[in-house]
Amino acid sequence: MPELPEVEIAARHLRRWAEGRRIERVTTDPRAARIFRPGSRVAFARALSGARLLRVDRRGKHLLVTLADRRRRPIGLWSHLGMTGKWVLRAWADEEPGHARVRLELDDGHALLYLDPRLFGRQRLVPAADFAALPEVAALGPDPVHDGIDPARLAEGLRATRRPVKVALLDQAILAGVGNIHASESLFAARIDPRCIGRSLSDAQFRTLARAIAASLRRGIESQDGPEIAYVEEPGAENPFRVYARDGERCPRCRREPIRRIVQAQRSTFFCPRCQA
Repeated sequence: MPELPEVEIAARHLRRWAEGRRIERVTTDPRAARIFRPGSRVAFARALSGARLLRVDRRGKHLLVTLADRRRRPIGLWSHLGMTGKWVLRAWADEEPGHARVRLELDDGHALLYLDPRLFGRQRLVPAADFAALPEVAALGPDPVHDGIDPARLAEGLRATRRPVKVALLDQAILAGVGNIHASESLFAARIDPRCIGRSLSDAQFRTLARAIAASLRRGIESQDGPEIAYVEEPGAENPFRVYARDGERCPRCRREPIRRIVQAQRSTFFCPRCQA
């Protein structure tokens, strides 16, 4: 599932591939109408045909693409990758990969393709590129890459809830972009039990956790060095993480206890019962 690192790499790719390019033609998959809600795929294609891509921004797990339409008026594309979505670049003549839901043919002979096998992503037009007006964007907390992680502000957010710290870290209003993988990895690095209540942590633990989150996200970005973003859940993909999806394997730190998997708020959590006690 895409978290901040994957979406950051997606933003960098889109900038390199398409900034300044005009979209010659747009086609959409008629089986994928749900990803354009509350709009329609017909309106989506009509609005972006002939538009020029001006800039690509990222906030948390959200891609914010600013374009100029045929009349040079700003229009926005809010792109959320959902569970399995990704943008890829192909030549016009290349065979189209499976699960292509959007095809944006550029004026340089390449096409941007949005792939989404499970159809959990979203592609929405934003009038006047006013992304701040989107509730999904307005509700976001600080972005760890753009804003940094203030331990005091992190502590304030986690102390305001009675939820377990792992569950609270998934709240995008506390810290935008952290998801299931990097929450588990950061808590392991900080030696914090994911089941403990956030308000029970000390100031020193909040400082350690802030550093661990920043380091985990940085490593996640650095690991995405291929031409397309890759997900650990994809068939044949390598697992670069220390505890995520490693239940039953021996802890890489203490070398004594097996990594345990539990379910919190309907999401898998991985941790070492000995190191994180």
